[in-house]
Amino acid sequence: MNKIIYTNPADAVKFVRETGIDSLAIAIGTSHGLYPKGMKPELKLDLLKEIKSIISIPLVLHGGSNNRDDEIREAVNLGINKINISSDIKAAYFMKMREVLNDLSLREPNVIQPSCIAAMKEVAYQKIDLFLATGKASLY
Repeated sequence: MNKIIYTNPADAVKFVRETGIDSLAIAIGTSHGLYPKGMKPELKLDLLKEIKSIISIPLVLHGGSNNRDDEIREAVNLGINKINISSDIKAAYFMKMREVLNDLSLREPNVIQPSCIAAMKEVAYQKIDLFLATGKASLY
């Protein structure tokens, strides 16, 4: 079983101060990619609160796929500004692709791809809503 390493708040403050970065990806219980079998996603929201209280730059979850929606929503409410969810989007695409390819008569990419892309977009739209980011593209 893989072990999750958590951000040390004091180390984060030092890193921000010494590097001058403009955003920081913190480790509060996420995993890059989908979680390995047997590993339960669970965010340490108390750690997020502590880090947010001592760091003023935008915070990032590098790896937000496969986490519970309620935890992600709470992380956004507590100050997470960016969440990487590529694995969730790709998983939706490939699950639909596997379903579509069960029809062995299909050969044309322009017939196979549209429903796969639609499945990917559906997850992306759901995540945009979850992250409270709907209608905010013009801010960036």
